[in-house]
Amino acid sequence: MKENTIEKKVEIITQLAKDKKAGNVIVLDVEGTTDLTDRLVICSGDGDVHTRTIGKHLIENAKKMNIPIHHTEGLENGLWILIDFGGIVMHIFDKETRDHYKLEDLWEELIQKRNKHKNH
Repeated sequence: MKENTIEKKVEIITQLAKDKKAGNVIVLDVEGTTDLTDRLVICSGDGDVHTRTIGKHLIENAKKMNIPIHHTEGLENGLWILIDFGGIVMHIFDKETRDHYKLEDLWEELIQKRNKHKNH
């Protein structure tokens, strides 16, 4: 994969997650909100076996497509798997863990604050 845009990579990553029946897949544009990444992709699995299946599928296929993976965490327990693709960070949660942390709600608040500051 040569010089794909971040949007194209997000499209590929979200499709790979959906291929394994990931639920409630959302993409957050956090560019300018954090130095860590530009996009967050968040999805859910139906338990730890399902989340690990999604994670392994993403890792395996990203490697085949030459999408670099900088870091992974949580694949062992499957409750919250993080895959860092460089400008994109993927979070794969089991449903209870996602409901508990409400990660997208936290980021939405930061995005709204960022947008307010941009418009002033």
